[in-house]
Amino acid sequence: MISPHHPSRNIVGSVNRYLEGHTIILGITASVSSYKSVDTARWLMRRGAIVVPAMTQEATKYVGPTLLHWATGVEPIVELGGETEHVGLVGKASSVVVAPATLSTMAKVAHGIGDTSVSMIAISAIGYGKKVMFVPAMHDNLYGTAQYAKAKALLEEMGAKVLPPLLEEGAAKYPSPDLVGRVAAAFTSRGEDLKGMRVLVTGGPTREWIDRVRFISNPSSGLMGVEVAVEAWSRGASVDFVHGPLAVKVPHFLNSYRVETAAEMAERVAQLTEKNSYDVAVFAAAPADFAPAEIYEGKIRSGRELSLLLKPTPKVLASMRSRPKAVIAFAAESTLEEEKLLEAAREKLSKYSADVVVANAVGYPGTGFGSETNRVILVTRDQNRNLGTVHKEVLARLIIDEAVKLARGSR
Repeated sequence: MISPHHPSRNIVGSVNRYLEGHTIILGITASVSSYKSVDTARWLMRRGAIVVPAMTQEATKYVGPTLLHWATGVEPIVELGGETEHVGLVGKASSVVVAPATLSTMAKVAHGIGDTSVSMIAISAIGYGKKVMFVPAMHDNLYGTAQYAKAKALLEEMGAKVLPPLLEEGAAKYPSPDLVGRVAAAFTSRGEDLKGMRVLVTGGPTREWIDRVRFISNPSSGLMGVEVAVEAWSRGASVDFVHGPLAVKVPHFLNSYRVETAAEMAERVAQLTEKNSYDVAVFAAAPADFAPAEIYEGKIRSGRELSLLLKPTPKVLASMRSRPKAVIAFAAESTLEEEKLLEAAREKLSKYSADVVVANAVGYPGTGFGSETNRVILVTRDQNRNLGTVHKEVLARLIIDEAVKLARGSR
């Protein structure tokens, strides 16, 4: 579909192959945030997708078809013609993502009014049973109306997914283009196979305070935990995300609980697992194993030797009050030797009765903490899968794939 000579071909799959083989129709409606669709399209292409832009006539006042053609390598569909794109193209596409979606377009699709290329394509996609996602963007006075609530409810009844907008400055805003792409990727790839499930995810490091300004921690950014939480939410789950201080932003649609220390993380997990019944728990956090036995008041004066007595921190995995159907743990080891990674994973499988352990090598440049990739072996009681170096987005999908099979008892 993309011309073999178009320069946009160079970015297809340049980050990972998460969406290889998928064609996504990106519907763009008349919003001041329409320009963000260009970055969303490029994000999806860098994961292997072919992106076909479709625009309403009004949307062309905000972002030009030439720009979308340049970004995707595909001529945008503005008017439906004799090729009946809403039939042939939609039939071959994996999903339709309307981003941004105005209230007008959402209401039209909800009530079967196909008077623009985007609304007709979305209606046709729903009729085909394709995956359809809307990313609302509008003023607060429209977002809070009964009309919006009704349109959203009708679309969700039809099987469409609605990504909540970012509510700030009196507007329901288009979220980060990367986040829109990330949710669209997971939804396109797997649909809502976790719909009705509740998932608990932990992520990030903890801080164990020495005095009031210094602490013990590690280089974990929290990216792995965020990726797992977003993957699960995008596939239909209700997600509770317990996290330490992160170097990445927590998506606004997650139920998030920020903690500081390993003891606080363990206590929050205990509270949540006592209160809620979880289908899946993924322990992707990297809590500190040791904490100072005593926290000094104020700030310790510099320029002198200092001895610290360390004590073990509570084990977050052991803090669950009720066991989910699927428990997935991480074992981070500073080694590249497969047998040592397997040994650490098997120990955690046994000690905590986990179903899957993600054994990953840390402390090496370009992978693990603070990186977009992990070197991983997936370990269960009856098999090992050496994945090598894998992008964390792809790893999150593989982890949730395992969780779905376990929670549904189909392994």
